[in-house]
Amino acid sequence: MKIYVVTHENMTAELPEGYELFKVGGADGTTLPNDSTGDNISVKNPYYCELTAAYWIWKNDKTSDIVGLMHYRRFLTTKPERQREYISESEVRGLLENCDFIATPLFRNRPSVKQVMFDGVRESDYLLLRSVVGEKYPEMLDVFDEVFDGQYTYFCNICVTRLAEWDKYCEWLFGVLFELEKRVDMTGYSAKEKRLYGYLSERLFTVYTKFFKKRVTSVRLIAPKKPFLTRVRNKLKKIFGI
Repeated sequence: MKIYVVTHENMTAELPEGYELFKVGGADGTTLPNDSTGDNISVKNPYYCELTAAYWIWKNDKTSDIVGLMHYRRFLTTKPERQREYISESEVRGLLENCDFIATPLFRNRPSVKQVMFDGVRESDYLLLRSVVGEKYPEMLDVFDEVFDGQYTYFCNICVTRLAEWDKYCEWLFGVLFELEKRVDMTGYSAKEKRLYGYLSERLFTVYTKFFKKRVTSVRLIAPKKPFLTRVRNKLKKIFGI
């Protein structure tokens, strides 16, 4: 098992067995494994966020039987909040015996997934995305609309799965996003708006798992530092009404 803990910083951290710090956005003098090696899209990090790590895993990790992506400030756990422990390899293996993905809880979006998303993504880009999905996967549009018009979605692009499942998901996801990228004109976009592929992919994971009937087990999402956890909670309360 190899779960990549994504960071923009040159840092050290004590991680459980099976976890590894992974720097995104280029090497920048780091000694950490990073997204600028091998087959990579590191230069797209300002637009794809942690997906540059997801792409790197897809293209370069050919040996791990289980892979996953978490953030150095956000991770999955099965423990009570006060313990702040990463989900263990034995727990991962046990859960994956009965599911396809381990992911965050489904978060409620009010009034809808797409309306919440418009806080960072322009509606015109959402409509371009819908056109791409309709052209590439017309049979998927009903589920696409159901998810984006609905209220529940997974969060953070955080998940763990078997390598073969990861490869299938990434082939689908990047096929959609790379086609969308050809059609988006970012002239005049803010830095936040330029991160649209990262934002869109959070919702697309929900579309993918729902359409392909993937079994998802949700576990708790926590942050290791209490001040950051408070900020996350406040942001989620503001955005999702939870």
